[in-house]
Amino acid sequence: MTRAALLAAGRDALARAGIGEAKEEAERILENVLKASKAALFLDAAKEVAPEAERHFLRIVEERKTRKPLAYLLGEACFGEEILEVSDRCLIPRPETEILVEALAKQLAPEREFSFLDLGTGSGAIAIALMRKFPLSKGTLSDISEEALGIARRNLGRYGLENRALLKRGDLFGAFAGEEPWDVVVSNPPYLSEGDFRNLQPELAFEPRLALDGGTDGFDFYRRIIPEARRYLKPGGFLALEAGAGQADQVSKWLQGAGYDNILRFKDYLGFDRVVMARINEGLNGKTYH
Repeated sequence: MTRAALLAAGRDALARAGIGEAKEEAERILENVLKASKAALFLDAAKEVAPEAERHFLRIVEERKTRKPLAYLLGEACFGEEILEVSDRCLIPRPETEILVEALAKQLAPEREFSFLDLGTGSGAIAIALMRKFPLSKGTLSDISEEALGIARRNLGRYGLENRALLKRGDLFGAFAGEEPWDVVVSNPPYLSEGDFRNLQPELAFEPRLALDGGTDGFDFYRRIIPEARRYLKPGGFLALEAGAGQADQVSKWLQGAGYDNILRFKDYLGFDRVVMARINEGLNGKTYH
């Protein structure tokens, strides 16, 4: 079968299975299988695909029809300028999370030397993007999942960042008693509520619940992170959090009440306030929220 015919077959099969971006996904699969660029697929559209590669392509298409995320099937996901290893042991990095990196980039000069803690690092996407944007930065990456940390470690190695990063396993700040404070604490915590889980996209059922489940109302991790982060930030340091749609108002109120100031919000591509960032104010006492 030619490249063009195989793409058409894959596109049609995915479309019949209800995949919204069937054409784009078929192209990504064939790019991955052939190790070819998108331009090459079309420039050499009449080129015959080797039988083994054709079978490989069709196997992935069949698996994708089950709604298993394409990133898991390919073993990689794009995040900003990075291509990262992923598996079903970590959350797939989302375009919305790129806004978290961009928001910090607006607050910090490129030549600034600073330290940061990435809570719940997963694949290491946020930390790697920050270290590549800020060559003088150093990161601590933490996660409760040893498997996720293994993926993050390999992604750090892919970009030669091992010497600027420390990986620690733990439940949020549980691994950091007695640690020196950081200039920045950043996190994309689990923020889906019980109600959200009743209306999940089929693909989300394949991702680790541990990385998605924010408790009954979706706010469990913000209740913990916001007051605890104060002890781990240097004076004037930033706490930057991704939030679910409709959660930014509550997160902002808790930040203000816990003694943070300069509270900023950044919208995602659909117009939702997706990132909330604040600076530590040492003049106020923090509170715990329920």
